[in-house]
Amino acid sequence: MFYDDETTADALQADHEAQWDADLIQAEMEAAARRLAAHEKAGFCTHQSAVGCIPEPVYEEQIGLKPGQLRCTSGCNTVFESDEAWEAASAAPESNPVPRTGHRGTTPLRRSDDAAQNGGA
Repeated sequence: MFYDDETTADALQADHEAQWDADLIQAEMEAAARRLAAHEKAGFCTHQSAVGCIPEPVYEEQIGLKPGQLRCTSGCNTVFESDEAWEAASAAPESNPVPRTGHRGTTPLRRSDDAAQNGGA
């Protein structure tokens, strides 16, 4: 889209600059992904997923958590005391490497076919 007071060159320059910005953002994201993959390949947790405390746990990993705490589900089961602590660990997992010791993901307290048999979700 062109405006009355702009030339084609101006519009194309703005479009190219927007593409360059997007390319830079994409390159930064790819670099972060390679960094996390290398950290994980070395056997360390990247803290990229977690579950928090809720009154009625849905996952085994939520059992024993206190309000405000989160447990990492990326393979180390570390308990973080706050969202901020988990966010800091997930933003820079290399700053305090924690070995992966368990499985990744969550374990439901009951299977989905149990819910259907019991008439609930």
